[in-house]
Amino acid sequence: MLIKSNMRSLQRGSSVIELPVITFVMVILVLFIVRINQGISQKNQLDNLAYALTSIAACEQCDNTMLASGAGSSTPKAKIISTELADYLLLVAQRHFNTLIENSSAELGLYAEQVVFDSLQKPRLHAVSAGAGAECVSAQTLLSLTDLSPLGSIQGLNAGQHAELFRVTLCIKGMSSIAENFTPLFLLRFSDSYYQSSALLIGRTL
Repeated sequence: MLIKSNMRSLQRGSSVIELPVITFVMVILVLFIVRINQGISQKNQLDNLAYALTSIAACEQCDNTMLASGAGSSTPKAKIISTELADYLLLVAQRHFNTLIENSSAELGLYAEQVVFDSLQKPRLHAVSAGAGAECVSAQTLLSLTDLSPLGSIQGLNAGQHAELFRVTLCIKGMSSIAENFTPLFLLRFSDSYYQSSALLIGRTL
């Protein structure tokens, strides 16, 4: 009887120890799953916003503060992206992610690019970064993607002319994890590369 009583006491003691440990592990797993879902949702928002901002930059008819250019003899008249446009697009992005960045150390950055073709159909890159915000640079230059520009075929309008290319790169730097200020450096680096999105559009003038 004494042995059975001792065994029951040991079982109760081990149960008391195991329950908090299991509860702690379950809480950590739930928080991890919630954080993963939040990250996926925020990444999707970043992708959609990058596409929307690129649409604004590529809109020929929009009053988007692009600069008129083309006074030179070798460059046809075109609207070129400006720093004012990049600042405006960044402001739109900051308002979109206001609840995400206002109470955290996260910072938004924006990098806008445009490729135009001169009269000899040689590509020229125009790139600007938003004056405020985090440093944000695309992984691959837009000049390396000029093969995506279609060649016009309408006589008297765009025959033999390449369409312009536009790209906006958005990034969020300094996103913390569940551990907040104790986020490891390798997680911060992964976060900075994960929360970056680029959208490319063909100019609508052709």
